[in-house]
Parts: sequence; C-alpha cells; structure tokens
Amino acid sequence: MAKSDAVRITTARSNAADDMRSRQRRYAWSMSIRLVCFVAAVAVGPGALRWVLVAAAVFLPLFAVVMANANDQRHDGFTLPANAGAHELAAKDDTD
Repeated sequence: MAKSDAVRITTARSNAADDMRSRQRRYAWSMSIRLVCFVAAVAVGPGALRWVLVAAAVFLPLFAVVMANANDQRHDGFTLPANAGAHELAAKDDTD
C-alpha cells in the first residue's frame, strides 16, 4: 500500500549528521564572534564602544543558541493533490 504523503527530494531535510554539523558550525562561529567582542572590549579604551562590545558578548550566547537550534525548514510551495495516491479508475461493479 502506498503512502498518501509523498516527499519530493527538494523538500527533504538533510540527514542528521549534516544537520548536527551545520548547527555546530553556526554555534562555533557565534562563539568566535563573542570571543572577539570580549578581546576588543578589553583592548578598547573606556567609553561607549566598550559597553557595546561587552553587551554583545553577554547577549550573543542567547542568540547563538537560538540560531544553532533553528531547524531546516525547506518548502518549495508545491502541494500534492488530495488523493495523490488513490487510483483514478474504480473497478466496475457487475452485480446488476
């Protein structure tokens, strides 16, 4: 019996290993930017820029976790008809 929900290859999600690898890469990039903000906050003299860099370093982990946990939401707008798996012709009933 065929499934009624067909999946097109363009809407299929990536496998779990690739998904995890891309999440780890996004998180690593975000934490690298955070490290740069900390170092720059120490290197910059006192002033408003220092506080902006400290604030970025403090709040960046929140956004990094949200971005790293974002799922792959592929959708190409294509929808299958309601009875995509149903037969077009029905068998003739010969019980007259």
